[in-house]
Order: sequence, then structure tokens, then C-alpha cells
Amino acid sequence: MPTRPAQHRPTGWKPYKEDARQVRRRQTRRALPTNSAAWRKMRAAHLAREPLCRHCSALGMVKAATDVDHIDGDDANNDPGNHQSLCRSCHSAKTARENGGFGRPAWNPNGRDAFHGGGRQGRGEGES
Repeated sequence: MPTRPAQHRPTGWKPYKEDARQVRRRQTRRALPTNSAAWRKMRAAHLAREPLCRHCSALGMVKAATDVDHIDGDDANNDPGNHQSLCRSCHSAKTARENGGFGRPAWNPNGRDAFHGGGRQGRGEGES
């Protein structure tokens, strides 16, 4: 029987996995934990009202929404006007921009992050 080819990864590489303590810390800042019945009910009702991704719709694409996002980024603000339906890729991109995902610095209220102006010293993108 054929075997799967070896995957080439750097020495010491491990896939990222949150431990139970990290999950508890992330969930405690929410008004409703994502595994609560109240959140699941609110999420289902919102996706039924707005079944398409809001960002994709603005670009003229039709894509089913899978996630309910807090527009202002505040996990404790569960006002229905603060929720928007997004597809997985749009939600991941928005979360990475706002929370500094993928090793990037977090977005700050003055509209710029350290990666795109002000925070870095030395040679950056496009500089020589």
C-alpha cells in the first residue's frame, strides 16, 4: 500500500493548538461564550436574517455567510446592530487585521497599525 510522502517542516515545528487555559481566558472576556445555548440561538437567528456575507456582497459576489462578527470588535457588545454575517475567509481576514493575527501588530484607533506606518524602524516594504 502506498504511503504518504514526508512533509518538510522546520525542526521543532508544531501545529498551533490552544490549551484549555487559553480557551477559558479567551471565552471569559465575552458576554456570551460561543459554546452557550444563548449565543448559538442568537447566531442562528442572525444567519437566518442575513444569510450572505456582507463583505462579499459589497464586492458584488454571492457567498454564504458562516460566521457572525462583532462589527466594533467588542465581544461583550451583543447588540443586534453590532453583528454582521461574514464568510469564513472574510471573518478571518477582518479578525487578523483587528487583532494582529498572523504575527502582525494589532490595529489601533488612529487608523494605522505599526506595520503600515509609524511603528517600524529601518528598511520596510518598498524602501531601499
